[in-house]
Amino acid sequence: MDECEKYCLVNRDSFDDQEPPTGHANRFSRKLERAKERKKDSPVFFWRVAAAIILLFVLAVSVLIPRFNSPQDVQYSSMSLSDVSEDMANVELYYKSKLAAEYSKIDDLSKTDPLVKAYLDEIDTLNREYQKLEAILYESGTHDKVVLAMIENFRLRLALMEKLEDRKLKETKKETL
Repeated sequence: MDECEKYCLVNRDSFDDQEPPTGHANRFSRKLERAKERKKDSPVFFWRVAAAIILLFVLAVSVLIPRFNSPQDVQYSSMSLSDVSEDMANVELYYKSKLAAEYSKIDDLSKTDPLVKAYLDEIDTLNREYQKLEAILYESGTHDKVVLAMIENFRLRLALMEKLEDRKLKETKKETL
């Protein structure tokens, strides 16, 4: 506390020696009411409220409309080939169905075998790379090189699975002989 505040606190009673004139509180209340009425009636108040409402509306529309018009994957910062075009959707469906069929064949193989484990690790790496490519596709806006890289990733995964299946078939044939 500074000295002025200390002085005021110590001598507080000496400041309260006069009463305000009669009706002072009523006059003060009326002045406050008139000021509030003028504030509400002023055109500036109206335009401020209107501007705030318009601003909120524009912000809401600019945030929500792109989410409703975009594919669901795009909302999460990635795109798949099916978001690019109908032809790419067919290519993606073809490879995904082939990969699913190969996965079901590989599931029967022993996961303790080092050869199978090495192949599965490589396939997992390619899966992670494919997810990165989906994010890059979203950022690049369907760039042709990214689309081709995604298709090549499908091909590599399918080739690895087929190669693993062939090797395991050859091994089982050798074992049975």
